[in-house]
Amino acid sequence: MYDHSSGALYLVSTPIGNLKDITLRALDVLSKVQFVASEDTRVTRPLLDHYKIETPCVSYHEHNRDEKIPLFLHRMEKGESIALVSDAGTPLISDPGSALVSETIARGLPVHPVPGPSSILAALSASGLLEDRFFFGGFLPRGKGDQEKLLKEAGFRKEVLVFFETPRRVVRTLEIMEEVLGPERHVSVAREMTKLHESFYRGRLSEVRALVAEAPLLGEMVLVVEGAAEDSGSKDVPAPVLEALKQLDLPRAEKARFLTRAFSIPRETAYRLAEKSPP
Repeated sequence: MYDHSSGALYLVSTPIGNLKDITLRALDVLSKVQFVASEDTRVTRPLLDHYKIETPCVSYHEHNRDEKIPLFLHRMEKGESIALVSDAGTPLISDPGSALVSETIARGLPVHPVPGPSSILAALSASGLLEDRFFFGGFLPRGKGDQEKLLKEAGFRKEVLVFFETPRRVVRTLEIMEEVLGPERHVSVAREMTKLHESFYRGRLSEVRALVAEAPLLGEMVLVVEGAAEDSGSKDVPAPVLEALKQLDLPRAEKARFLTRAFSIPRETAYRLAEKSPP
């Protein structure tokens, strides 16, 4: 319920595409707060207008948060309530909302989540890959070297891996994933979820990369990647690591230390790989 007794910050989840996915509680809160802090008012205003909500929208993003946070805190301390929304889905997931939440809590002011749509959970549920755990990596780094480093580290995780990506970069990202993780790792690429042209591309990395390269792509995408198998054989070891194992002429203990330093592989995994490789 909406709390009239004091100023508060409400973290309101909004639709990721289909406007009908908003919750009744979200509509109630958005209509009763003093204003809505929005990542992009051009995205949020049409949603409010659709539901005939006249609450003012104020921009809040990475470039103005240092200026806006003190103002928001002052207004909450005076008894006003704020709804924080992102462009789509649940706030604080790859957006600048965390700084506002931290400062609000530090001032002793209440923070209330208003749960709802999440592109991460939607993509996971329809991927066919989720079992019980997942690792969320946000947007992958832009540089190829940084991207390869992150994927080498994540490639040994047993959890399903989840990343955001843009249409312009997705094909290149899938190519790098194929190089680092191997072409047999399964992946699901979700695009335009809950919208008219909702699509899922599922299969091995090599297959999905080819499909995505031919598809007209719009909007941000969610990539869900199969985790490493419990009994990891060579097929689950990233290609650069396999190549290093072939070329290293070192005792097994030194080989394991090299793998840990060079590829950020967990120590136990590095020793297991060194044990399996030729002396």
